[in-house]
Amino acid sequence: MSWHYEYSPYLLTVLASLLFLVFLGIHGFKNRTAPGAIPFTFLMALSILWISTDAFRLSAIENVSRIFWFKCEKTLMLPMATAGFCFVVAYAGLGQWLSRRMSVFLSAIPVIFTILILTNGMHQLVWKQISYDGVIHAVIGEAHWAAIAWGWLLSLGQLAVLIWLFARSPRHRWIAAGLITTLIVVRAASIVNVAGDNPFKPLNPMVLALNVVLPFYAFAFFGFRMFDVVPVARNMVMDRMAAAVMVIDTKMYIADLNETAERMLNIIRSKAVGRRIETVLVAFSDLLDIIRTPEGRQQDIRLETSVNRWYQVSVFPLHDRRSFHLGHLIWIQDITERKAFQEQISDYQKTHAMLQERELLARELHDGIGQTLAAMQLHLCTVGELLARGETHQATSYLHRLSAVVQDAKDSVRTYLAGVKMLPSGESNFVETVQHCLKTCGQNLDIHTELTVSSEIQNGCVGTSVAVQLQPILQEALSNARRHGKADVAKVILTGGDGWLRIMIEDNGQGFNVETAKHHHSFGLRSMQGRTESVGGRFAVASTPGEGARITVQIPCGREAS
Repeated sequence: MSWHYEYSPYLLTVLASLLFLVFLGIHGFKNRTAPGAIPFTFLMALSILWISTDAFRLSAIENVSRIFWFKCEKTLMLPMATAGFCFVVAYAGLGQWLSRRMSVFLSAIPVIFTILILTNGMHQLVWKQISYDGVIHAVIGEAHWAAIAWGWLLSLGQLAVLIWLFARSPRHRWIAAGLITTLIVVRAASIVNVAGDNPFKPLNPMVLALNVVLPFYAFAFFGFRMFDVVPVARNMVMDRMAAAVMVIDTKMYIADLNETAERMLNIIRSKAVGRRIETVLVAFSDLLDIIRTPEGRQQDIRLETSVNRWYQVSVFPLHDRRSFHLGHLIWIQDITERKAFQEQISDYQKTHAMLQERELLARELHDGIGQTLAAMQLHLCTVGELLARGETHQATSYLHRLSAVVQDAKDSVRTYLAGVKMLPSGESNFVETVQHCLKTCGQNLDIHTELTVSSEIQNGCVGTSVAVQLQPILQEALSNARRHGKADVAKVILTGGDGWLRIMIEDNGQGFNVETAKHHHSFGLRSMQGRTESVGGRFAVASTPGEGARITVQIPCGREAS
């Protein structure tokens, strides 16, 4: 039997739908890794077959061929409804519902219906009778009504999932709305088709409905990037991050904000988006001042709605690939814990510095003025005893010695105070500090000083806390050289290398016996050694009676005191 076909102007509507379906099917296949893309591609493929059968029905001449393609159309209806249901469920992120058992069940029903169509002549459960008088008339059987009911049940399931997606995900809201509209239009056309009162004869109303709803799919694809994973991931990260994020355009209108911003600023996203930021954040004047200032700024503020809570506000300009200015991204991060931790560290540092200073002061008083006062007390006791025995001449001699001790005490206090006044400020480098120290000590002690600095010494080689300890060492060494060694010239040599800073202090004084000085626990040497070791350094002294003395201090270069 040969079937003949002829051109029909009604084919134009079918071809328009066909082109749309092919285009969307290819795009769905290209994005097949995205949730729901595979069942969507199957839906488009089945729709292409279904609309092709309708094209053959419209162009057929014999009634037999028309009825054959009519049956083919009906065979594809349940597979299309099943593919549509699977697409919506997977796209909404509910793919766990489509287990293997559920997939087999959903596939079995269209297969059973297809078998019933092929064997309808034996039982007439699908159609009781099919005739053609310009339009195909079919008396529907029990199996066909069951298939219609099953198709509607799948559609109701799709509708429930899409409503859930619309309410749950703002990113998918417009896409879900488009799919809901598509579902309603297609089902309305199905009612017209089943009722048999088709005002668009001989066109299938569902084909016309398809031409109406396919632009919705196209708009969902390219307008809202339906299968694009990146925007979904970005929105998920944005909503779940702990920091508040807000996007404003060039006219200071709010374009978007995340859930954290809603909670932090006590605003509602749906009411804030599309409004000027001054209107929405009217209660946060400090935050508005930061946003209005020049680009690329960052500042810590305390929001008025949060008692004792600090936030770091960062404003970043937004540009596209052509460097066109699009607006600003506002990043607000809760830094209350960080602020509290920083305050604890600051308090600890201040307390530690105060305790260190007290320890140094105690060392200075003990090693210098304390020993001088002890000597003064000893001299006064001796003078008292001499006067009691009437030995006035010797008492006068001890009083002269006491005067010299008092003068030594005055010199020690003056030297210490001079050292305090010239402590490193952090703005001058270490070499400048040493030069100033030598100049001041030379004037106060009446000793000529010379400084030699090697080329290896760099600015910033010695930290401030280390310089604070090295300066009293220089003062003590120069003071001992002048008062005890009777030196009138002292040389200070700064060298570096192998990660160490070396300071050598040489004088032309009387010198002394190092072992004897250690045996008598020289307070000056102990003080210098203690300061050196406190910054991780090494201390050495070399001297011979009559040949001056040499003190060497080595400090790890660039290391702060621990």
